[in-house]
Formats: sequence, structure tokens, C-alpha cells
Amino acid sequence: MTGEQAEEEPQRAFLRRVLAEAADRLGARLAGEAVFGWRDRTIGAPALKEGEPVWLRATAEHRDWTTSEEWTGNQDAAHLTGIPKPSLLDRIEWDEAEVMIYAELMTFVPDRPCSPTPELRQPLDLPRSWWKSLRGALDALAGQTTRRGAENPGWYEPTLRVFFGARADHLRPAWSTEHMDMHWANVTSPRLWVLDWEHWGRAPAGYGAASLYCHSLLVPDMARQVRDTFADVLEPPEGRYAQLCVIGHMLRRIDRGDYLDLAVPLHEHADRILDA
Repeated sequence: MTGEQAEEEPQRAFLRRVLAEAADRLGARLAGEAVFGWRDRTIGAPALKEGEPVWLRATAEHRDWTTSEEWTGNQDAAHLTGIPKPSLLDRIEWDEAEVMIYAELMTFVPDRPCSPTPELRQPLDLPRSWWKSLRGALDALAGQTTRRGAENPGWYEPTLRVFFGARADHLRPAWSTEHMDMHWANVTSPRLWVLDWEHWGRAPAGYGAASLYCHSLLVPDMARQVRDTFADVLEPPEGRYAQLCVIGHMLRRIDRGDYLDLAVPLHEHADRILDA
């Protein structure tokens, strides 16, 4: 067992305890296997509340981090309309020593994520109606107003400079409301539900479509379908800017050990954008 694996067990044990306490505090009963989020930051599981199926999700952060927008993402998303997403039913917060904890009860989504990993690794047979629903959901989100992310327009330029030098200087963004974590583990089938609203907010227009496209590059037919669905979003200069922002973000993740086999496809795609 590696050192990283050895450290994982105490974190998961802690999250399981937090989830059990959250169920007790929210008057719910755990009713299925727990699922851990990225790098064991979160935990979720099916539960029952007054006999009805719900989803219980919990996370803990050092209290210095609890002022960030991610802390209230699902809560802030409650007012969004026209998007198939779980609804927030109840939420509770409490603190333990150095950490703050929150737990949320969400409506239960019976449909499964399209992929167990953010990056897609095999083709999916999704009907035209699914793609139409996805396009409608991202269009509906883009047109809604929020202050989330409004303070962060300068986050993207340093990333573009680090990875692409001055090659992207001619591109300029438009701005819209975006999901910001749009990948294949956060959309479901056969019915479309868009999951995990921690990070949504103002961003370069087309960021969500660009993210789904970049997470599809290992399956060219699926990448082509994403591009066909969002061609008018991805192909203009603003869409190319959004794609480069996504690529830069993903390359930083790769540098920390995530989806290493996307490194070359992402660089190749960036070259196609910049050489166009």
C-alpha cells in the first residue's frame, strides 16, 4: 500500500462518520452505498426521508475556505430555472475543531452518470432528444444572472500565458453563466440531469460546452457529437478562448495526477485552435 492509499482510509472513515451524523441531524436514514467525490472531498449516498428516496451529500473544509462560493454552490443554484437538476430540500452546517461541515438533502436522481470518470472512455448511445435537452439546459443557464464568479475575470489570463505564451493574445472572451464542472460524471442518462453545482457562475461564454468537449477527446465520435451540438458556441473566437481556458485548467489537473492520458490530446487540440 502506498503512502497516499494509507492516508485515504482515515479521510474516508471521517467522511462516513460525518455522513451518518448528517443523516441523524436531518432526520434521514442511509439506504445505500456511499460514493466519494474527487479526491475524497465529499461523500454522498442514497437515503430515505419520511419514506421517500433522497440523496444525502456532505463535505468538510477548513473554516478559512468556507467563505468561498463553492461552499454555497448547490444552495445558490436553487433559483436557476429551465435546467434538469436535483433540487435542494434541506441543508445543515456544524463545526468540529478546525473544520466546518455541511450536509444537504437533495431530490433523488434515479438515472446513472454517463461515466464513472470525468473523462469519457467509451462511446455512449445517446438519443437526439438527450443532446437537445443538454443544449437547452446550457442555453438556459447561460442566460441567467448571478454575481457568482463575477470577481474572477482575471483568473484565466495567467493560465493562458503559462501554457500558450502570447499565442492566445488575439482572443477575447464573452461572459455568461456556466456550470464550470461540466464533464461526463456530472451528466446522467438515459434522462439528462446535470449534477454537482458547487462551482457554477460567470465564466468565459461556452466554458461548459468546451469542458464537455475536452473531456470527450479520448472517444473521437463522442467529441464530434459534442462539437456538432455546440458548433455555434465553440467555433467563434470567444468559444476558442473558452476552450483554451478549459485546456489550461485540465493541464493543471493533469500535472497533479488526474487523467494523464488526456495530456497529449489536449495539447494537440490547443494547437489546432491556435493554428486556425
